Amino acid sequence: MEGLGVGSDLDLMLQIFQGLDFLHANRIVHRDLKPQNILVTRSGVLKLADFGLARIYASDMKLTTVVVTLWYRAPEVLLTGKYATAVDTWSCGCIFAELYIRRPLFKGNSEGDQLKKIFDVIGLPDLSEWPESAVLLWNSFRSIRPPPIDHFVPELDNQARDLLEKLLVFNPERRISARTALHHPYFRDDLESIRTTSSLSASENDSFSDGRSDTPVSK
Repeated sequence: MEGLGVGSDLDLMLQIFQGLDFLHANRIVHRDLKPQNILVTRSGVLKLADFGLARIYASDMKLTTVVVTLWYRAPEVLLTGKYATAVDTWSCGCIFAELYIRRPLFKGNSEGDQLKKIFDVIGLPDLSEWPESAVLLWNSFRSIRPPPIDHFVPELDNQARDLLEKLLVFNPERRISARTALHHPYFRDDLESIRTTSSLSASENDSFSDGRSDTPVSK
């Protein structure tokens, strides 16, 4: 999988969501998250890259046709062109799955084929959830009951499976946000380790204090 290297899958996803939460908190939508736009240093520090398609988010905006590489494009973009920050978390779900299977989960060759491949995995949503402004009709797709997500992404533990299923949700309003994802049980042990390390570092710094003020002395 191009673009990702050092670090565990859990640690990489944690850093992606931390970066994404910062962007979304500042009303920025990346719009083109994919492995090639995620860089990892030798020490395992992850950096989101290529903000050429990033935009300041405002309600009722529409995406341009040149946005989000097809294999990582959210259903609402494929159907309506409308978007919000949830397009980025859909892309995160695609990347998360790819970390396990080492290939794109939805490798479509057109927008219609991309949607078909998505529905083969998550199932065709109810007609009530189909956008009124969709460019394709709901009955253009087969209504099938897909196998469990493990069929497409093996070796998921229970927490990883739950997070992936919350990311790959058709309705963007029900899709998990980056901030909520950071509190998912999948990351609990890793976040606890970070907190513990931070606390120990602070304690060590305190232990070296010689009682003098930290305020620089003016010359």
